[in-house]
Amino acid sequence: MDANEKMSTTSNQLSQKSVLVVDDYAEMRNVLRAILRSLEISNFELASNGNEALTIIRKRRPDIILCDYNLGDGKDGQQVLEEARDRQLIGVETIFVMLTAENTREMVMAAVEHIPDSFLTKPFTAELLKTRLEKLIQRKARLSKVDQALLAKNYTGAINGLNSLLADKPKNRLELLKIKAEALISANHLEEARKVYQGVCDERDVRWARIGLGNVHLLKKEYPKAEEILRGLISEDPAIIHAYDLLAKVLLAEGRLEDAETILEQAAELSPRGLKRQVMLAELAFKEGDTESAEKWFRNAVKLAKHSHHNHPAIYGGLALSLTANGKHPEAVKVAHELSRNFVGHSEVEFYRATATAMIKANQGELKEAAAALAIAELERDAVSGARASQLGLEMIGVYAKLGQREKAEAILHNAIANNHDDEGVLKQIKQICENAGLEETDEKQVNQIRQEVIKVNNAGVRLIKEGNYEAAIKMLRDAADKLPGNKTVSLNTAKALIMKMEQQGVQADDLHLLRDYIEQVRIVAPDDWRLADVSSRLQRLMANKEKV
Repeated sequence: MDANEKMSTTSNQLSQKSVLVVDDYAEMRNVLRAILRSLEISNFELASNGNEALTIIRKRRPDIILCDYNLGDGKDGQQVLEEARDRQLIGVETIFVMLTAENTREMVMAAVEHIPDSFLTKPFTAELLKTRLEKLIQRKARLSKVDQALLAKNYTGAINGLNSLLADKPKNRLELLKIKAEALISANHLEEARKVYQGVCDERDVRWARIGLGNVHLLKKEYPKAEEILRGLISEDPAIIHAYDLLAKVLLAEGRLEDAETILEQAAELSPRGLKRQVMLAELAFKEGDTESAEKWFRNAVKLAKHSHHNHPAIYGGLALSLTANGKHPEAVKVAHELSRNFVGHSEVEFYRATATAMIKANQGELKEAAAALAIAELERDAVSGARASQLGLEMIGVYAKLGQREKAEAILHNAIANNHDDEGVLKQIKQICENAGLEETDEKQVNQIRQEVIKVNNAGVRLIKEGNYEAAIKMLRDAADKLPGNKTVSLNTAKALIMKMEQQGVQADDLHLLRDYIEQVRIVAPDDWRLADVSSRLQRLMANKEKV
C-alpha cells in the first residue's frame, strides 16, 4: 500500500468515527459542527458543559472527544478528562483532544498533568483538525482488543495483545511500549516493566520512560534509586509535574514528611489546579502541626473541589479543623454547617460535621457540647463497616486527646498500627499524629509487638495456603481480617485463599459472597494495589469458566 492509499484509508476511518464536541459557547459548537461535516463526519454529538459531556460519554462511548478547556461555570475540560479516565469511561483507544483559546501557564500545566492526546489552540482550520486526528488514529490503530482487556483489568490479555501488535514493528511502537509497561506494572510484573522502560531509555531520552523507571523503583521499594532518577528529571526539566508527585511518594514511604511537603509545595506552585496535591499538602501540614499552612491548602482544595468528582466532606472537615486550630472559630462553625448543605445524602457528611463541631466546641471551652458532638461522630463511625471505619477513627484522635479521652485515642492508634503493620511510611505518619495530638509517644517496643502479632497470624495463614489447607487458612485469616478490616495484606490473603479454594474445588455461593466482600474491603483502602487487580482478574476468569460449563 503506497502513502496515498494509507492516507485515504485513514481519512475513511476518520469519517466513520463517532465524535463528541464539548464547548460552552453555542457559536463555537456551530463552527465545530460545520468543520466535522466538512470532514464527512456525520456521527457526532454536542455538549455545552462538563456534566452533559460525561453523561454522553457514559452512554455513547465516543471514539473522539474534542473538549474545550474553559467550560464556564461547572467542570472544566481537565476535570472532564480526569473523571472520564478515573471512572473508566474512556480507555487507551479513545482520542481526547483539548481545545483552548488561551495558553496561560496555569492552564497548560493543569492540562499537561492529565495529558490529553493532543492540544489545539483556537481558532484552527478544518485541515489542521483533520491532520491531527488522522495522526492520532494511526497512533491508536488496532487498540480495540487491548482497550477492552485493560478496562476488564485482564492485564495478561492486554499484554498478549500488545505483544502481537509490537511483533509487526508498527509506527506507534513507542505508544504500545508505554501501554505495555503500564499494564505490566498493574499486573505486578515489575522487573519486566523495568526492562521495557530501560529498553526505551537505551534507544533515546524519553521522559515518560525515565518517569516509569522511577515509578518501578518506588514500587520495588528501591527508594534511593527512585529518588535519584526523579530528582534528575526535575533538575533537567522543572515542569515535569508527575516526577514531583512520584518523588513525594518516595519521601513519604521513607517517612520524610517535611521533604515530601517541600516537593509538593514546589509542584503546587507550578500547577496550582491539582486538587489531590492540594489535599495531600493540607493533610501533611496538619499532621505536622502547621495549621496555618494546612488552612491555606485546605482553602485552595475547597475551591478546586467544587466541580470535581473528588470532592468530599473530608476536605471541608479539614478546613474547619484548621480554622478552629488557628482560633477562627466563627468561620470554622460556618464551614461545618456548609457540609450538610453541600453534601446532601453523602454517607459520611454527618461524621465530618460532628467531628469538626466537637473540636470547635472543645477549643471554645464548651466541653459538654463537644462531648455530645463527639458521641454523634462515634455513632456515625460505627455505622460504617470494615476498612472505612478504621480510617474514620484516625480522624477522631485529635478530638479524643483534646477531651482527655486518651484510652480511646490510644486504642485507635494501636488499631491503625495493626492495620498498617507492613507500611513504614504510614507508621511514621501515625507516630506524627500521636505527637501532634499531645499523646505520650508509643514506644518502639510496643509498635513492634503489635506488628509481630499481625505478622505471625498472616504468615501462618500464608503457610496453610501453600500447603493447600484452604479451609484452615480461610478461618485463620478471616478472624484476623475481621478484627483488622483496614489491613489490606490480611484481607488480600483471605481473598487469595478463597479464590484458590474455588479454583480447586468449584464456586460456592457463600465463598463467592465472602470473596467479593474482601475485595471491596481492599478497594476502599488500597484501590491501586496490584494484588487487588490480580485477585479481581482471577475471579473474572473463574466466573467466565463457570459460565462455559
